[in-house]
Order: sequence, then C-alpha cells, then structure tokens
Amino acid sequence: MKKLIYSLPASLFEVFVVEFNGYGFEILNRNQNEVIFAIYSQEEEIEGIKEAVEEIFEELGGGSLILEEDINEEKWEEKWKDNIKPIKIPPFIIIPEWEVYTGKDLIPIKIKIGMAFGTGLHPTTQIMLKLISQFIKKGMKVLDVGTGSGILAIASAKLGAEVDAIDIQEEAVKECKDNIWENEVKVNCEKKSIEQVNKKYDVVLANLQIDIFRNIFDRLPKMFDKYLIISGIFKNKERDEIINMAQKNRLKIIKELSQKEEGEPWYGFVLEQVH
Repeated sequence: MKKLIYSLPASLFEVFVVEFNGYGFEILNRNQNEVIFAIYSQEEEIEGIKEAVEEIFEELGGGSLILEEDINEEKWEEKWKDNIKPIKIPPFIIIPEWEVYTGKDLIPIKIKIGMAFGTGLHPTTQIMLKLISQFIKKGMKVLDVGTGSGILAIASAKLGAEVDAIDIQEEAVKECKDNIWENEVKVNCEKKSIEQVNKKYDVVLANLQIDIFRNIFDRLPKMFDKYLIISGIFKNKERDEIINMAQKNRLKIIKELSQKEEGEPWYGFVLEQVH
C-alpha cells in the first residue's frame, strides 16, 4: 500500500475534489493558503493515480507531490473503518461496504471506501441525492454522466429507474461496476464519452465541474425529455454562468439547492425544457 501526500493551493482544492470525483483522500492540514492531503493506493494502481492527479494539477496550474511512502495495509484499512460513518441523506443512507443496514426507513447504498471515486461526503453528491429522490420515479430511463463511483446511478436504480452510467476514466468504470455489484442493482456502466451517447433519456444526471459544463452543456438539452439534474457548481459566479447556459439553451430551472462547505456555497439545479 502506498500513501501519496500532495500540496495544493487552497483556492484550487474544491475544484480538484470535483474534478477527481471525490476520490478517497485524507486532509492532513488546511489553512487559507494551502491544503496538504493524502491519497492511498494499492501498488498496482499507483502510477495511474499519480498520472491522473498530475493531469488535474496541470489543468489547474498548481499542486505538487511532496511525499510518497509505503504504509502498513492492515493499519490503513482499520483507519478508514474507524473514520467512515454512515451518512444519512433521506431517503438514502450511504454506508461503507463492510456494514449492514438493519433499519427499515432508509435505502442503503454501499460504497467502497478508500479506493472510491465518490464516498457521498462531498456537498455536490449530497445535493444530487436529495434532488434524485424528488424527481426520479420508477420506470424512468436515466443517464449518469461522469458517474465516478456510481453512487448517483445506484441511487436511481434503487428508486426503480433503468440506468446507464458513463465515465471516461477506466478506474471510475471499475469502481462503478464494483459498487453496482455490492448493491445488487442493475446499471449499465461503460467507459464512454458524452459524444458517443446516441439515446435519449427521461433524466440526465451530471455532477461535474464548470469547465466540463462549458464544453458539453449545449449537448445536454438533446439528451433528455423530462429533467436535467446537475451539480458541481461552486460559488455565485459559477451559478450565474450555469443560469446563462440554461437560458441560452431554452431550459427552465424548476428547483435549486445549495449546501455550504466552510462557508462557501455549492449549487445544484433541476432543469426542464421550455415548450
């Protein structure tokens, strides 16, 4: 097992988290100027993870690897088990793969922790889950764009939807398939870009960062009939930008949610076609 310790300017960290789809990490130190965080990886995955992080750092214009060390795998696993607790986002409860939910009131979603692309901890994931529970119904056809760990696809499937999930990262597709198996749901998870999608859905889900929305937003209206549910929108400047994109594409915002992290807001929206 390897531990990679990175330094990143604090102003870039939230964007990094969204870009890397909430990959399991540990914040070691955080102040106004800098975030020091650790990513844990199996030996066979280390080079792929390092390359992915470096690509994001290059896009952001900052960040560096400051230490790489071997750690005791047994201690690492126990550390995660001690620190990760169930997260309630009614009607869902997100639990680590080793736990069993014995309650009756919530819908459990099991997620691999540590190697996962999305643990449900990030505000944008929580916003999406809240919106999904309100707008996705049994029998709907749903596409999850940039699925990461598959948590949104799994939530949709547990509500009775027919779900396709896509991601351009091989590691994300593997995580998605592992989590689908853990949750015993049917989701078609593929390595595919949005340009390769040639079907239309009732609902499209997209929890992405603003840079990606700038490139793909114009394609989204052609892909859904009922709702487009999005998040990954940070602060008011990005919110205004998304609203402008929606207006340009004749989409109407019918629901907006926000959630703060350290005082800064993340936003999510439900949009529909203007007829």
